[in-house]
Amino acid sequence: MDRDALLRAAVLAPSMHNTQPWRFRFVGETVEVYRDRTRELPAEDPSRRMLFVSLGAAIFNLRVAAAARGSGSEVRHLVDQQRPDLVAVVELGGPPSESMAGLAPYLSQRRTNREPFAAERLPGQVRVELDLCARVEGAVLQWLDTKSRQWWTRIATNEAAAADDDDEARTAERRQWVGGDRASDGVPSSALGSRVAGGNPVVRELAATVADEARPVADFEREPQLAVLATRYDGPIEWLRAGQALEHVLLEATARGVATSLLNQAVEHEELRPQISDPLEPWQRPQAVIRFGYGPPVPPTPRRPIAEVLIPD
Repeated sequence: MDRDALLRAAVLAPSMHNTQPWRFRFVGETVEVYRDRTRELPAEDPSRRMLFVSLGAAIFNLRVAAAARGSGSEVRHLVDQQRPDLVAVVELGGPPSESMAGLAPYLSQRRTNREPFAAERLPGQVRVELDLCARVEGAVLQWLDTKSRQWWTRIATNEAAAADDDDEARTAERRQWVGGDRASDGVPSSALGSRVAGGNPVVRELAATVADEARPVADFEREPQLAVLATRYDGPIEWLRAGQALEHVLLEATARGVATSLLNQAVEHEELRPQISDPLEPWQRPQAVIRFGYGPPVPPTPRRPIAEVLIPD
């Protein structure tokens, strides 16, 4: 198995502020996946929820790359007190998933698109198939079609954004990872997209410098197409599953020409998460809020060299 090819795919996964908080070690026919504590966000991600979601997304990319090379995969999620940074082991072997292998061409095409989307709605069949992608990985997509859920999500997102702006530790952390020219990690200014006219939280405003705050303003869709990715339970292992479900959905959307971005502010504030959950459903643990639509091409964000994420044998 081509180790470099697997790692090149894994590091293309999304992560909060593109911190890429992962490392990998090959042991025979398995890949050990580790968290990188030097790239965590203690102010903006105090529970480490988004960290584990990011690791789960990287695991899914690794599985896709393995399938494209003729190998199946099985994930064992771990809580190992002897090795606290080890979060999962991916065992390679067996027959590959054809549907998973079919996602491989879209690994490098997936983007976080922070530009305005067209008013065109996603076809119902596409929505159903995106939900199936989430369910395969142990999560669901809850489409925010009712006015009440849309209203609560908007209120919670606005409250979270205001709290973020008032938190000096969060702002300082964001300055470390967002803005300017970036060679191997973080979110460069070129990937921030346009600023939203008005107060409707359609995309996340990440600007942390005066220059980035002066970006051009654009008119975004009035009725964004949003869905909550939810799980039945909570905790690091569920977050890893949610990350795999998230990346499965994002890659399938990319394959269908659908643009996506994340609107996770409320998810990152524990006191606001109940506002975006559905108390009448068994899937009550929101792990991500995804915006879908049809948008213009956007540039990629940088990635770390393979040598930096590989733990030597």
